[in-house]
Amino acid sequence: MGTLIGSQSMVSRIENNQTEPNDHTLFLLCRALNISFDEYFNSVFGQRESILEKLESVLLTSYIENDRQQLNNLTEFYFQRFSDDPNDLAIFHQLMMVKATLFHFDFKLASFDEQNKLIEYFFGVQEWQYYDLSLLEWTINMLDIKKIIPYVFEIVRRNNSKQISHRSSNLIEKIIINALEASIVQEEYKTTKCLLQMAELWQGRQINFEFKTWLLFWKGIFEKKTHLNENYNKKIGHAYKIAMYLNSEATVYLFDRFLKSLGCD
Repeated sequence: MGTLIGSQSMVSRIENNQTEPNDHTLFLLCRALNISFDEYFNSVFGQRESILEKLESVLLTSYIENDRQQLNNLTEFYFQRFSDDPNDLAIFHQLMMVKATLFHFDFKLASFDEQNKLIEYFFGVQEWQYYDLSLLEWTINMLDIKKIIPYVFEIVRRNNSKQISHRSSNLIEKIIINALEASIVQEEYKTTKCLLQMAELWQGRQINFEFKTWLLFWKGIFEKKTHLNENYNKKIGHAYKIAMYLNSEATVYLFDRFLKSLGCD
């Protein structure tokens, strides 16, 4: 297999979910296995993304419903699985996603070692795939924003140069919004300003109302925290109105939680 792909190290990276094969490698794999592209994607990538999407749904529901017990149970489950197989990166990442959701309740950062493990993983990513972007989206709130922000800018740069698939690029909006939140929570307002400038450029070519609503909300919070503009309440109020117009009860609930936690209510 190593001879077919190019090297045994590349095989190991693919097996450990550290990278995904490019189109040419996929062609060679499918030809060697005598299967079609559709069969390959359905059996490998579709299954992995399905697991991720199910976990994301459970985490979001638990967070909105303030179900810490469910998250504690999930933490114990994934911690045990990781203890049984400490070399399984996918299990470690799922454990980190669960922990990040727990930390999000109290706006806490992960331990130094856990942060370093994630940052080392992101440093090793050569081609950002759906899995990598989803992991960053869910864990960015528990990472030191100063250490992780270069990766956010790099992802946007790669997306602008068409190096990220359209489906995966949809996650970038969520990463930008979550990075804005992390920068404000950690009071790294210079980073917030840079992110807002980048978000404005991104917003100009997108029509995602959820992204626009969250951007308006974090703009208002940023202006309130930095005393930059006296109209911050209007921005926050407009964000609430749009969320209610879109019938997004979850967004309104999250707005309430953030305002209370940040002392802006």
